[in-house]
Amino acid sequence: MLICYPHGLGDCILLTPALREFYFVTGEKVSVATLERFKTAKLFDSNPYVDKIFYTKDAWNDYPNFDIGCREVHQACVDFAQKNNISKIAFPQHKSYKEKILANYVDIGLDRAINPTTELFTTSVEIKMANQVIDNLVGNNKFGFIQTKTGVPAKDLPDGYGKSWLKKNIGLSHFIEVGVEYDGLSMSIGTQFEIMRRSSAVCLPDSVFYHACGAMNKPVDFVYFAKGKSVYDRVKPLHPVRQNIVYELGDV
Repeated sequence: MLICYPHGLGDCILLTPALREFYFVTGEKVSVATLERFKTAKLFDSNPYVDKIFYTKDAWNDYPNFDIGCREVHQACVDFAQKNNISKIAFPQHKSYKEKILANYVDIGLDRAINPTTELFTTSVEIKMANQVIDNLVGNNKFGFIQTKTGVPAKDLPDGYGKSWLKKNIGLSHFIEVGVEYDGLSMSIGTQFEIMRRSSAVCLPDSVFYHACGAMNKPVDFVYFAKGKSVYDRVKPLHPVRQNIVYELGDV
């Protein structure tokens, strides 16, 4: 099966339970078509349930209009499937259930979700690189991991909010912030996840890093869902993870 999945990186993490279940039910790995701009993130590269990865353009942003984009991306996936002797294509649309995790199961033809726990897969090289970044930036000090900018301004935290919040509420004085202490485009997303894994606390907007915390079973000290509870209910982990969900920002 080829799963055509032109959704965000966070949504890609929400796909992982269905990928695992498909493998256990059928004994077959899937191929995944995801957005071309995520190629350097390498999110699916180490996933043991994924065979081939195909990168597509963005139907929303790379074409004159969405309808044209959908047709072009659909045809690109069909062509890839034919060239690689793949007989079935699934196009998860997140419409079948309120929760995206469960919608993915239905959209790829699975009857039920036995274990909806999300997963991350990183490499020893990414772990080593993360440790080097941490040593260079904060040494052996405890640190907070922060994301402020998401690429969607309506979802962002205000500049400086994360450091102020972690300093006041957790008592930290060392921080590693995406795009400030390091350039997020300079390393794989797995390396960044491993930096975050070693942090003592996190302050995040609704983003792939929030979903990574869920997949790591890492407590979320602060996460801002600017678009409200309805969005959180669609993307929340379906396994227990301690989280502090915030829908309105207060002073720090």
